Amino acid sequence: MVTIEQLIGELLLRHNCVIIPSFGGFVAKQTAATIDYVNGFMSPPKKALLFNRQLMNNDGLLQSELAVSNNISYDQSSELVAEKIAFWNETLRKGERIVIDKVGFLFFDQEKNICFEQDRFFNLLLESYGLGKVHFLTEEDVQIVAQTAIELTTSSNVPEQANVAEEVKIEPNTTKVIEHPALKERSKAWKYVAAAACILPIGFYSYWLPLKTPALQSGILSVRDFNPFQGKYQANYQQQSLQLDKLPSEQNTLEEQLANLPEDATILNYQYDASFSFPIVVKEKSVVESVSTNENAVNSSVNEANFNYIVGCFSSESNAKKVVSLLKAQGMNAFQLDVTNGLHRISAGSGNSVGDLDPIIAKAKAAGFEGWILK
Repeated sequence: MVTIEQLIGELLLRHNCVIIPSFGGFVAKQTAATIDYVNGFMSPPKKALLFNRQLMNNDGLLQSELAVSNNISYDQSSELVAEKIAFWNETLRKGERIVIDKVGFLFFDQEKNICFEQDRFFNLLLESYGLGKVHFLTEEDVQIVAQTAIELTTSSNVPEQANVAEEVKIEPNTTKVIEHPALKERSKAWKYVAAAACILPIGFYSYWLPLKTPALQSGILSVRDFNPFQGKYQANYQQQSLQLDKLPSEQNTLEEQLANLPEDATILNYQYDASFSFPIVVKEKSVVESVSTNENAVNSSVNEANFNYIVGCFSSESNAKKVVSLLKAQGMNAFQLDVTNGLHRISAGSGNSVGDLDPIIAKAKAAGFEGWILK
């Protein structure tokens, strides 16, 4: 059975906040890699934990994970959590510590305040999995090595003193090889070079990866992120202008299109411009003649006002007259404004400004007509 202490550590590996109901909560914050020049080691990035006594509201995360891990119901997991909290409170009152696996331990100070100390031997940051401390030579180690080299050099230059009372035993077939002091100093220098070759790249990428690449934000580490000379990607698209072919001006007239319409056709797909067309039901071929004979008469009756409220455009003059009669019956000064591209535009009223059209628009909407303002 997975215990609550083990579960808290597992949850902090995947979440930055784990709340223990009615007890407190652990809050995690990612910290960067650190270098200890005194003790001679570099630590990888990790999660720094804080215990907040004020985080007591139940978010259901701990109970849900406990129920899934132990294959029990949510109510049973809630009872287990409540029993564990009661046991922890009793443990703290006795002055003992609460040890939580991979997290740390809790205890009371002299003023009965809960204190927390994080486990320093376990890293809760998944991105640093497998990374340990990197040890290197400190200044004190360098001084010790230098002093040892000086002592060896000095001792090699001291002449041997004969000691009559001391017997020297030479074993047969035994050769003692003494390394030259210069070779010793050279081997120690290579150690420093190797240590610097390891520390410098690690120190550089500890600064480069979190600050100059999106690896921490995206959670994805790419090989390109390790190249400090990699420039920003340039867009591979080029702006292009698109020009639509305009229809010839002679094709924009309704008369030309009706003239080319077959005798048995009843619907004309009227091409108003290059991007807009709409169908027109054709009942009689005499529509063209009526349009051409009445166009001048309509144009002569155009109102001299600056603004008109247009409520409809009709290809049939009879339909346009019916709408005008209907609007006049509603108390509006409606009239046929003009004929544009074979369409009869009906105005519900006119005025010298947009404000003059407000009562006309209100009457038209009350009668069920929606339109637009023509200047």
